Formats: sequence, structure tokens, C-alpha cells
Amino acid sequence: MESVNTHFVLLNPPGILESILLVLLFIVVVYGSLRSTRHLRSFNKRFTLLSLHLLSILLLILILFNPAYRQENYKEDKKSLAIVVDNSWSMNLPGNSNSDKRIDSLKNYLKNNENFLSKIEEDFYVQYYLFDRELKPSSFESIFSYQPRGSDTRIDKALKSIINISRDDAPDAAILITDGADKEESLDSISEILKDIDFPINTVTPVIEKDINDVWIDEIKSNEVAFLRYPFSVDVTIKSNMNESVPIPVSLYEGDKLVAIKEASINKDSHEANVGFDVTPLSLGRKIYTVSVPVLSGELVTENNQKSFFTDVIINKIRVLHVAGRPSWDVKFLRKALKRNPNVDLVSFFILRDPSDLVFASERELSLIPFPVNEIFSSELGTFDVVIFQDFHFQPYGIFGFHLNNLKDYVTRDGGAFLMIGGSNSFNSGNYGRTSVSDILPVELDYTPKTLSETISSRKFHPDLTDIGKSHPITRIIPNKSKNERSWEEMPELEGLNIVQGLTPSAMTLLSTADGEPVLAVENIGNGKVAGFMSDSSWKWNFAQGGDGNISPLYDKFWNRLFLWFVNDPELSDVKIRTDKPIYNPGDSAIVEITTLSAESIDKNSLPTVTFPNGQKQEIDIESFSDNRYRGEFKVEEGGIYKISIVPAGESEEYQNLTKSETIFIVELPENEIRGPTENSELLKLIANKSGGKYITIRDNLDKLNLDTSKKKTITGYKTEKLWDNPFIFLLIVGMLSSEWVLRRRWGLK
Repeated sequence: MESVNTHFVLLNPPGILESILLVLLFIVVVYGSLRSTRHLRSFNKRFTLLSLHLLSILLLILILFNPAYRQENYKEDKKSLAIVVDNSWSMNLPGNSNSDKRIDSLKNYLKNNENFLSKIEEDFYVQYYLFDRELKPSSFESIFSYQPRGSDTRIDKALKSIINISRDDAPDAAILITDGADKEESLDSISEILKDIDFPINTVTPVIEKDINDVWIDEIKSNEVAFLRYPFSVDVTIKSNMNESVPIPVSLYEGDKLVAIKEASINKDSHEANVGFDVTPLSLGRKIYTVSVPVLSGELVTENNQKSFFTDVIINKIRVLHVAGRPSWDVKFLRKALKRNPNVDLVSFFILRDPSDLVFASERELSLIPFPVNEIFSSELGTFDVVIFQDFHFQPYGIFGFHLNNLKDYVTRDGGAFLMIGGSNSFNSGNYGRTSVSDILPVELDYTPKTLSETISSRKFHPDLTDIGKSHPITRIIPNKSKNERSWEEMPELEGLNIVQGLTPSAMTLLSTADGEPVLAVENIGNGKVAGFMSDSSWKWNFAQGGDGNISPLYDKFWNRLFLWFVNDPELSDVKIRTDKPIYNPGDSAIVEITTLSAESIDKNSLPTVTFPNGQKQEIDIESFSDNRYRGEFKVEEGGIYKISIVPAGESEEYQNLTKSETIFIVELPENEIRGPTENSELLKLIANKSGGKYITIRDNLDKLNLDTSKKKTITGYKTEKLWDNPFIFLLIVGMLSSEWVLRRRWGLK
């Protein structure tokens, strides 16, 4: 509906400076008029001339302001309304004592007020928006179906975007529906933004509980990279909004394994507590740790009671302690192979003579250094990654039972690795069957001492790959499976075999004789790993397929891969898998990259598999993007720890765990969204009060909002008629000035 309105306007309204000058001019005119008529005795004559002067000057000033009549045409129309709904993840948290999600409560609330929303559509031009880090257009239907995924509640950015929108769409009112969990902005900064808003903003919160008790893990400080067997610190800050000091147990887990528990007492003044842990990683690769605190009575938000973090454990060098009982070709070639490996830090002790040897010189003249038994098997043992006994008899050198017990604890408890290599002083030949070392070896030893002829066979034999050995990464010295088997078939025969009483229940034989006697056996035991090589003639492999200098790459590869297996080095795998990030948020897409040493390792039957936190598994489609490199992508939704694994093509199901490559990552709920406090009603009240709106909760009816349904008048056109552009005005000015001149002459004034 259109209407017409006519009113008087000044087309050139004066500014402040012009107004001051005109007032001064008016005063000067009045003063001049009074002074020029002071000789007239008649008051009426003086008043007449003064009036003519003032009317003339006022009329001239009015003409300078360009007076006019303006006829404006108005159109009455509906006002515009912006409904802005929170799309951040905190809307998935509980908002009442029934633990109902805030988003579910909001959708039910809007559905119950559907008639009111329909009425709003009749009275306003309504535009719907979703916001988290930014404002995005939405629709009425989307509000009822969307799932909050935003990583941050940025009310400040939403308000600024509304201001920018107003330049084009001119909203006359707004409804902001949010829990107010904006961690970035203070009340003062929001107040500054509101100064630029000239329309009412009504606020609605889905949180109806008051004074929500909450304890949360606020911050974890740790190293993203740590070194194997070296401790690193984890500093945890816990906060609470309660006004009492409560002792809280804080637990640290590695995966599902409990690492440590400490008690924290929250200060009632600062509302926080700090706890520190020292963690010593015992294997390489990515480790995921979780800090958790128990859920207290009456606590609604439990999602912030635990927080995970990752540490990539690397190794600078594999520190090896090599104790050899006597010089031999086997000792010499192994020591050279270890020294050629730049990733090995080797500490060797050679026993050149037994205490029982007959000598004719002083101890000082014969000994390079004394054998530091107590230092090695007590304080220094934990500094090594691998300990090797090669043809070493412990008894003559002051090594007692408690020393060997320390070695056992070093493997089973501390995650160390132990290797025994054959010879006349190893296994049964070294009387280890009566020591605690026999508890950690992968082979069974005889408790009763035997003669040398009963414990060692001097015959020649060819070590053959067992079924497990064909798949195990230690003996996969060539990536191609068939070529690897041929290489082992071409290896030289060995001579001399330590006889043992079989394998321990969980050990695996990788190499054996034609009669099935173990040559190389390995085992995971406790937190550590052990291996036994039941021969002292592996040095002959040094000449197999050797190149310049008769150095065999196969000999070096075999021993190097054994040491990589000891420390769980991911480089041991021929197929490597990784993700583009270690931490994701729900709704993100995880990119998986796979690198292989052989193109035969990947086919349609060897797709990577992701294991979700709930235990479900799903294959990931991949495609090649360069030589021996593949990429896949999938979406993560649920928070928790995910595992991705891949088995090279052609591996039998029985041995897939031996060659499987895997990595882990975290899907973490957005930190700013769950770190308390997770609602802010004071902020929402401030926005409503400062802008002229109304604050309500979902317990209140929407009709309580401050919404003016009156029509908005919009000017559709106007017509202006200038008053000075008129002969009557000109004649009036000429008439007043002429009258003043005639009267002054008649009354005898100049």
C-alpha cells in the first residue's frame, strides 16, 4: 500500500559554522538597525524600520537555505528478520539434567513453536543463517535437519557479519539462537561491536540448567616428538567452576594401558590444579596417550573429562651393548656390520682371556680395561636398546644371579631387547638353563649341565626359511617374496649348531635345519623382544652375492633388519602408511597415503582398513598418484582413536600380522567447544539488553521476544517544489527593501 506525505524541507541546511556566522550577522543587523534609528522619537517608527530590516535579512537567509515543499510517496512493507542459529559443536553437549543434547532440545522447541514461526514468516521477510567461525545462509528446513559440526563459536564474527549484511538486506531485527560458548571474546569487546548495531537482537539459549558443575582438562603440554627410552614430561592443567576444593585422581593411559595415576587438588581460589607425569616410551612410532578425570556427581558435560594427545617416538641411534666371550670370525664380521650401520651406536666388550688362563704378567699389563659388571648390569643397562651375548660364558666374570635378574627385568619390564648368538659358551653350552636368562630366551634350555658334545653339533647344514620366516620382516631381506626365497636358498651352508630343547610356547622359528631344528627364533616377551641365533658361522653369509670388497648386502640387511625389529622401527615394513594429520575434528576428511617398495605389494585385495573407536572396520578405496604411491580419503565422525592398517598383497591370512603396516590418529572434539565453561548466559543477556532485544531460554515462549510487527515505510519516490523560484518572493523582497528606503527618507533619516 502506498501513501503520500508533503512537508517543508531545507535543501541546503546550514552546518555548525554557517549557523554561527548567520547568528552573528543577525546580531549585527539588529545592532545597526537600532543605531541608525536612534534619532527617531516615535517608537512605532523605530519598530517599523527594525521589523523591515529583520524580515528582509530573514528572507534572504531563508533563500540561502533553499527552502522547498517535498511530496514523498511511501510504500508500506514487511520488515526483515535475521534468524541466526549456532552451528558449533558445543550444541551437541547436554543442556539439561536429562542429558538431552542442546541441538535436540532446540529442534523440539522450534517444532513446538512452529505456528509462531509461521506467523513470523507472514509478518517479516525472514532470512535464516548458521554460524560457527563464519556466517552462512541457510533455510527454514535446514534448521530442523542440520548437525552442528563447527569447531568454534564466534559470536563476534556473526554480529559483524550481520552488520555487513544490513548494508544490503537491511534487517530490522534479529534472533540469535546459541549457547553463548564464545571463548575468544570478552563482554567488553562484544559491547564495542554492539555500538554499530541499530536494531534489536533477541537471544535464545538451549541451556536451561543454572550453575552447571563442570571439571575439565584445560590444557596438556607435551612433546610431539620424543626419543626411544628417554623420558619426556607431560604437564596437565585441570580447571573447575566449582567453589570448593575437591581431590581428583588424574589417570594417564597409553591406548588402553594405564601408565600412571596422580591426585590433583583444585584450588578454590584459582579453580585449577596442575599435575605432571614422566613418560618413557619403549617402542618407536606414533603413541597416543589419554589423560582422564572421573565424572563428578551432578556433572552434565562429560566430554571434557578426558583428552588425548600424540607423541611420535623416534630414535637417534640404536644403542647396542655387544659382549663377546672370545675373538672369532663370527664376532669380527658382526662387529664390522654393526659399525658400518650409521644408525647403530655400538659399545663392545671383548673377553680376550678367561680368569682361569695361565699368564705370566701382571693384571695391569694384560687388561685394557676391567670388565665393569656392576655398572653394565645395574645403572647403565637401561641406556641400551639391544644387549647381545655372543659366545659368552657369564660365570667366570663375576656375573651373579641378581645381574641376570636385572637383564630379565630390562627386557620384560623396561622393553629392552636381548640377542644370544651361538657358540661354545652360549645357550646350554654356557649353562644358561639354570639362570633367569632362560626365562626370556625363545628356546627351551636344559636345567642340567651337559658336555660340549651334547650341546653342540658340528655338522654342516643349510638354514631354510620356515613358513613364518617367508613372511616375517626380519628375513624379508628382498621386498619381492619369490626373489627373497631364492636368495635364502642360495645362501652358503653354516657349520656348528647349538642344540636346544625346542621353542617356548609363544616363540617363532624363522630359520631351521632340514630336520626342523631352530636356527633363528624370535619372541615378544613382556614389554620387550628376544632372539636366539643358534650358530656361530653366520659370517659365511658375508660372502654371499658380495660385490666390491666381498661385502654382502644380504648379510648386512639381515642383521640390520633384526635390530630394526628389536626397536619396532616402522622402516622395517615394505609398505608404509600415514595420514596427512595426527589430529582431526569430527566431520573432517582424513587423507591416507601409502608408499611401497614393490608395486606387487598393492592390489585390489590389499586395500587399507580403518578401525573406528567402536571397533567397526571399513576398507578405504585408494588410487595411484605416482610410482608406488597411493592415496585414499574417508570422513571421520566419531571422536576417539582410529587405527589404519594395510597388509601387502599375497600374504596368507595366518601371517598377516607379521607384515601389517599401521598408523593411528586422533579424532578430537573441538577443544574450544568442550573446554569449559560451555555456555555463557551473561553474554547473551548483554547482547539483548544493549541492542534492545529480549533474552529467553527454551523454557519460554517465542512470543516474549521483542519483535515489532508494524509495517516499514519505504520511500518509492518524491517531488520537490522550490519556494525561492517564485516571482512573489522576489517582489516581496523588493517591496520590503523599497518600503524601508522610502520611510527612512520621509522620516528624515539617511
